[in-house]
Amino acid sequence: MSDASIKDILTNKLRASSRFISLDASFQSRALVELDEMSKIDGLSKDYLLEEFYQIYLKLNGKNGEKNAINSVAAYCLEMSGVLPELSSDFMPSRRIFARAGFPDIDADFDYEKRHEVYEYLIKKYGRENVGNIGTYGTLKMKSYVTRVVKALDLSNSFHLGKESYIKNNNLLVREIIDSLPEQKGAFLKVKDEDGEEHVIKNLTDAVSYCENFSTYISKYPDILNHAKRIEGLSSSYGVHAAGVVISGEPLGKIAPLRGTSKSEDDSGVDFATQFAYEDLEYLGLIKFDILALSTLSVISETLKNIKIRHDIDLDVENLPLNDFKSFELYRSGNLTGVFQCEEKGMQKTMMQMGVDRFEDICAGIALFRPGPMASIPKYCSRKKGNEKIDYFHETVKPYVKDILNPTYGILVYQEQVMQLCNSLAGLTVSEGYQVIKAVGKKKEDQLKKFKDRFVGGCIKNNVAKEIASKYWDDFIMPFAAYGFNKSHSYCYGLLSYQTAYLKANFPAEFMLSYLNIETRQKKWERVDVLLAEAKRMNIRINPKNLNVSKMSYSLKEERVGSNFYYDITPSILCKGLKFAAGEEIESKQPFKNFEDFVSKVDTSIVDTEAIQALSDAGFFPKTKDPVDKFIKLRDHVKNVRKKGMSGVDLFR
Repeated sequence: MSDASIKDILTNKLRASSRFISLDASFQSRALVELDEMSKIDGLSKDYLLEEFYQIYLKLNGKNGEKNAINSVAAYCLEMSGVLPELSSDFMPSRRIFARAGFPDIDADFDYEKRHEVYEYLIKKYGRENVGNIGTYGTLKMKSYVTRVVKALDLSNSFHLGKESYIKNNNLLVREIIDSLPEQKGAFLKVKDEDGEEHVIKNLTDAVSYCENFSTYISKYPDILNHAKRIEGLSSSYGVHAAGVVISGEPLGKIAPLRGTSKSEDDSGVDFATQFAYEDLEYLGLIKFDILALSTLSVISETLKNIKIRHDIDLDVENLPLNDFKSFELYRSGNLTGVFQCEEKGMQKTMMQMGVDRFEDICAGIALFRPGPMASIPKYCSRKKGNEKIDYFHETVKPYVKDILNPTYGILVYQEQVMQLCNSLAGLTVSEGYQVIKAVGKKKEDQLKKFKDRFVGGCIKNNVAKEIASKYWDDFIMPFAAYGFNKSHSYCYGLLSYQTAYLKANFPAEFMLSYLNIETRQKKWERVDVLLAEAKRMNIRINPKNLNVSKMSYSLKEERVGSNFYYDITPSILCKGLKFAAGEEIESKQPFKNFEDFVSKVDTSIVDTEAIQALSDAGFFPKTKDPVDKFIKLRDHVKNVRKKGMSGVDLFR
C-alpha cells in the first residue's frame, strides 16, 4: 500500500469525524498537516497499522481508554485521545510534531478485562505467525558483576565450610564492597575528586579511579577487576516485554528469530517472542504497540454500567466538563482513595497544597510527583497562589523561555518543555531536544557533553553569557531531564484521574461498588480492605457478611429518608483463599437454614476445608465454633448416610 493511499484512508476518517467537523479552521488545518507529517515517516508505507490500531481501539475498548498521542489534534478527532491540545502550547507541524526518529511509539491503555481481546484480535487480523511478543535482555551492571565475581571466586574463602556458610559469607562481603560506593542520587552515580570536579561513574574502572573506599577493596581483591572487565555489559537474562507487541506484514520468523515463552494471553499454553530486542526490530522497520492493561478502565466501565442501571443515565465519560466543582473539591480535600494516580499520601498532600481548581493542575501534579521534579512542588504551589514571584533563571534567558514556562509558573514540568527550551534558547531542533532527554535517560554522558557544547554555543549566539548558559544546562535542565514526565502521558493520566474523581464525587456509591467488584475479581484483598474502609468513611454502610445474602459480586441498596439518601453495600462471598468455583457453588445452593444444611447442600469436593477456613477467616461463621472441624465431621456423616441410600431423609435428626 502506498503512502498516498494510507494518507487517504486516515484523511477520509478524519473528515468524517464529528470532532473534526466541530473544530474551527485552525485546528482542522493542523490535523490535516499532522497526517501529512505522519505519511512521511519511514515504515508507514509498509503497513497501515496506525489506522488498524485505531479500529481496534474503537471496537474493543468502547472508547474507554487512553493513548499517549494526546498532543495530536488528529488523534483527538479520531477519538484516540480525549483532550484537544492547545495550538499555542504544543509543537506545530512546521517544527515536526513527531520529534523522535522513526515511527511514533503509541501506547494504549485498555480495560484490564479486555486486554486479551485486543491480542486475540491482532492474531486474527494479521495471523498467528505475524504477531508476537517482544523479547528483552538484561545486561550485567556494575553491582551485578561484582556480586557474581565475588561468589564465583569465593573471595570469602568459605566454600569448605559448607553451602550455608558459603552463601552467607560471600553475600556479606558483596554487601560490604557495594556499600563502599557513594550513595547514588539521581540518574547517575556522581563523585567529586580532590579538586572538586564532578565525575560520572559509568563502569568499574571509573569507580576504582574516583571512589577511594571502593578502590581499597579492589586493591585487596584484585581478581574482581580482572574478571569483572570480561563480563561487564554481557547479557545476563532474557525476558518478555510486559506489554509490547510487534506486528509484521509477513511471518515474524522470516525477519527475526523467535523463542517460545510461557507468557500467553489466556495462560493456556506457549506463546512466542522475538529474540531481537525492540531497538533491532525498529531498525528492521517493524512497529511496536504497547497494549497495556489498566484496571482503572475496568472500574470506569463498570461504574458507567451501574449508573445506567440505577439512574438510567448514559454518561459520556470521554466528554465530561473539565470544570466540575465537586471534582476539584474532592482533589482539594485529599480524600482520593480510588482516584487514579492520586492514592499515595504524598500525592494527596500535593493536590491539597496546589488547591486544584483547573484540569491543568491535576496534570502538573502527576508530572511533578516523581523523584527529581518533586522538589519543585512547593515552588509550584507557592507561585500558583501568588506567594512567590515567577522568575526565569536570568534576565537574558527570559525572552526565550517565558512563553514556554509561563503556563507552569516558570518551572519545568514536562519533557516537551525541555525540547522547546533547547530549540528556542539554543537553536537545537526539537528532535535534538528529544535526543537530549533520551541521552539523560540512557546515561549517555558522551552525547550529553556534545549537546551541552552545542547548547551553550547556541545560547551565546542569543546573547546569553557562557557561564549563565552552562549553569542553566547543569542546574535547570539536567536535573529535570533525568526524571521528567512527558506532557502527553501527563494529560492522558490527568484525564483518567479526573474521570475517576468525577465519578467518585458525583456517583460515590456506584463508584465504590464497582471498584470493590473489580478488585475482588482480581483477588487484591488488601486493596479491598482499603476500599471498604473508604466506603465507611464516605458514610456508605457495609452490611455484615451472610452466606444467605452475599453473592459473587458486591451489591448496593439505596434508602431515602426525606431528602437524604443512604446506601448499604452487601459484601461478596468471594474472599481471600476462596476459589471462584467454591463461591459459585455456594451462591447456586442458597439459602441455608443452618451450618448443617449448608454442608448437606454444597458439593464438598468444591467447597472443601480450604474454602471453609477462608470463609471463617473472612467472618462468615461468627457463631460457629471450630467450623473446619465441624465441617469435616458433618461432611463425613453426609457421605456415610448417602452411601447407605438414605438421601431422602433428614440427615441430622
